Amino acid sequence: MRNILLLIIYASIFSCSPQTEKVQLSLSILDSIKIPLDSSINPNRTSFQYIDSDSGEFLALQNKSVHAIEIFDLESGLHVKRIKLNKDGPNRSGEVNGFRIFSNDSLLVASYPQKLMLFNFEGIKTNEFPIKDTKNDVNYISSTSEIPFLFEGKKVFGAQPFFRNFFDMSASDLGKFSHIYQLDMESINPEAEWLPISNPEDTWKEGKKVPKFTWTDRGDSILVSPYNDHRIWVISKKRKELLELVQAKAPEVNQFQIIKGLPSGDQGIIEELESDRYELLLYDHFREVYYRFYFVGIDVNDFEIDYRNLFSNRPKVGLLVLDTRLKIIGNHLFETHAIEPWNYFVGRKGLFVSTNNSNRDDFDENFLRYDIIRFEGLKYED
Repeated sequence: MRNILLLIIYASIFSCSPQTEKVQLSLSILDSIKIPLDSSINPNRTSFQYIDSDSGEFLALQNKSVHAIEIFDLESGLHVKRIKLNKDGPNRSGEVNGFRIFSNDSLLVASYPQKLMLFNFEGIKTNEFPIKDTKNDVNYISSTSEIPFLFEGKKVFGAQPFFRNFFDMSASDLGKFSHIYQLDMESINPEAEWLPISNPEDTWKEGKKVPKFTWTDRGDSILVSPYNDHRIWVISKKRKELLELVQAKAPEVNQFQIIKGLPSGDQGIIEELESDRYELLLYDHFREVYYRFYFVGIDVNDFEIDYRNLFSNRPKVGLLVLDTRLKIIGNHLFETHAIEPWNYFVGRKGLFVSTNNSNRDDFDENFLRYDIIRFEGLKYED
């Protein structure tokens, strides 16, 4: 009887061990690629899109220098297309805050003032859709690698994660803000419909935290990954409601930044560097897993690099690999300054991570540079 009791206790301890105790995943580098950039191309480092087509794999990016979207062939590294956007005239795009290519000749951009604008590949504007909210001020919309436009046919989902009067609001105000909108581009009178989804009521139980988030989708589900919450929101596109909150804690993410008031000088930057938080959430439909990236807090005195440069390129980046039920498969922490934050995407061959971190000795602004990495235990086509 005693042996049976010990066996039950032993099994209970290990079956109830937290997800964060999952194995550290090892990775291998399948290949490294370099894409040359001419002097007219200055990438917006948060606006990249992978495109998988019958004619190959491509990478699109927003070019800050000439107000354009550039497309590169990932196999050859050659520049194959420039979609020039106009600052003036009937095809004026406004101030572009990201984009998404969603068909062979359709480019949707997030613009300021707050509009979605539809262009063909010749830069001709074919439609535009103002984004308004009768309850809350819409002060910013975007479609970057953080919160790209998500699609369901001709319906587009976008996000505005910010609060109005952030420093003055209390936890009881969280439910007054809706952050996700849907727009049917084929509607006769398309208007933004704001989904009744807000931050969970207990989001600030430990103190006020920055409200930003990143997201991705899989079929009918939108997955929202807050910067400062271990839980991932699962939202139904069809039902337009929050289905569940799923805990997916990284072992190294233990201390979120708590906002106690308006920061003085650069104190806010230093406090954020000292804190942990989550970053991009990507869905890998080739392997049917999610990648949840995160930043690990640092002591700025441990680095000879100026803290502003550390803030621009967080030195310690890790990621969780999650299955389709958001259960943790494993965890990996990259070497300090090994990869460039925000600049990663999923491709047929594996996960592409930028190795062109400006704090590395081999940084070169004249190239886009990626390692194609694979994780043990995942299935790959070749």
